[in-house]
Amino acid sequence: MREPEGDFEADTSVSGGGGRYTATLSNSWELWGPAGGYVSAIALRAAGAHSRFDRPASYSCSYLGVAAFAPIDIDVTTLRAAKRSEVVRVTLAQEGQAFLEAVVWTIDSGMRGLEHDHAPMPELPGPDDLRAWMDVVPVHRYGKFWSNIEERMIDQWFGDWRERQASAPVRESWCRFRPKATFDDPYLDAARSLMLIDTLGWPAGVSAHSGEVPYVAPTIELSARFHRLAPKAEWLLQVTDSSVATDGLLGSTSRVWTQDGSLVASGGQTMLFRPAPG
Repeated sequence: MREPEGDFEADTSVSGGGGRYTATLSNSWELWGPAGGYVSAIALRAAGAHSRFDRPASYSCSYLGVAAFAPIDIDVTTLRAAKRSEVVRVTLAQEGQAFLEAVVWTIDSGMRGLEHDHAPMPELPGPDDLRAWMDVVPVHRYGKFWSNIEERMIDQWFGDWRERQASAPVRESWCRFRPKATFDDPYLDAARSLMLIDTLGWPAGVSAHSGEVPYVAPTIELSARFHRLAPKAEWLLQVTDSSVATDGLLGSTSRVWTQDGSLVASGGQTMLFRPAPG
């Protein structure tokens, strides 16, 4: 398998304090520019660096533009601080121009309340029975990005995407980050799910079509809810459904489970169609 070109922990790190932080965007996470889930991971980590609490509860953002692979400035402001929760606003900017605005809720650890779980994991093959598509298709336009996330699709189809028959707009796969798969930092752990929720909506939607796709669809809005942390879970099962594409918009919903069947996160994105470059 191709060696990973990025390092999720290092490439999403932030420096600073007092609500002012900096980071540098790495081109190891390039799709149509810096991947949306990647810049959101930086925003989430900045929220964690600023918050009094060590547990992310939810994340929502709007993408206002596309940044360059260069240093960025991050402003984090506390909007409300309660005894056991906090909500912060995160602004990512480059050369004075904001390109992402996010709102993040954080909570204290050890919170108590009602307990139930009615989110069973689908009965699907485990990762050990599947192959990573990058092992079969090592040369890929977005190979640099996908060298950092080993994806083993449930639908083990390999070949030229333009020759594939149209199918349901669903993407089901096991994913493992490389070179390091798990993280003790709760914000970095949650950022794994955030990255998957942002990334897999487009591949799911494209599955409903065959032949050359004349569009791209950058994310304009992303949201996620972090139901539980999973710092020891190497593999994550993501199921993304992009059932509706109309009026220039593509929407997706995603769920992320661990191998033991625990739902760790859910969310979705809104994507805006644009003509494909060239």
